Amino acid sequence: MGGLVKAEFRKIFTTSLWWALLIPVALLGFGAGWLGTAIVGIINTVEEFDRSVPLGLLSVSMSTNFSTVFAMLFGAMAFAGEHRNKSITTTYLTGNPRGAVLVAKLAAYAAVGLLYGLANVLFASLGGLLGAGQDFGNFGGLTDWLSVGGVGVLAMVLWTLLGVGFGALVANAVLAIIVALVYKFVVEFILSLSLIDSAAAGIGPYLPGAAGNGIVANLAVPLFVAAVAGPDEPNTPRAAFEFLHLFFGGSYGHPWWASLLTFVGYTAVFITGGWLISRRRDIT
Repeated sequence: MGGLVKAEFRKIFTTSLWWALLIPVALLGFGAGWLGTAIVGIINTVEEFDRSVPLGLLSVSMSTNFSTVFAMLFGAMAFAGEHRNKSITTTYLTGNPRGAVLVAKLAAYAAVGLLYGLANVLFASLGGLLGAGQDFGNFGGLTDWLSVGGVGVLAMVLWTLLGVGFGALVANAVLAIIVALVYKFVVEFILSLSLIDSAAAGIGPYLPGAAGNGIVANLAVPLFVAAVAGPDEPNTPRAAFEFLHLFFGGSYGHPWWASLLTFVGYTAVFITGGWLISRRRDIT
């Protein structure tokens, strides 16, 4: 198994895909971090608050929820890319049984997904420091920042693994990219709008994209409100939460761990489906 994992790392790092998709992750993280804390500076010039406004927490949520699409696409290429290049035949012949190949890919791509998650948080932190003039108060408390950053890294890893399973299921690079992007940015957006104020509105947080976004956002938004409102947090109107969730993801009253468990379930389903299909798929 160790040899298979090493082989997967060689495949990853001898191509340009991993760093080509890492660049927008870093840029989004830096831009979101800088923008969030720069906005705090603008707010403070208009009205002085008696406590810090940790928009850095929301910035990490926003950058993570945009950047995970790159992690998903990267993961999807684990199998779909090999089918496109016709190297999957050699992979299966030298890595029999096929289940061992899937496990090796999951291990290698999870490690790179971890790298993506760390890059997102680190660049968001760097952007936040520059935008705030090195004011650490705009990141909230250390525990809050580490909590949001930690679940952001976890979300990135899970999106990568879901991509691996989806790529194994589809086995077509073009189709994997198109279907993933259309669903995330079009289909689920329409579904979410149609569920608003409907009898099935409770389903919304359990959709794949909403659950993935909620891992970070459903933690970051309550922490942000608690930091800003202080003792008045229990009196914070629901509209304030919903306004923040509208821009930064997640759903009002839905705990982050519920989103995590939901998304872990989707990840497991795609991986299992990919394994069942790939072990019976003919190769040439």
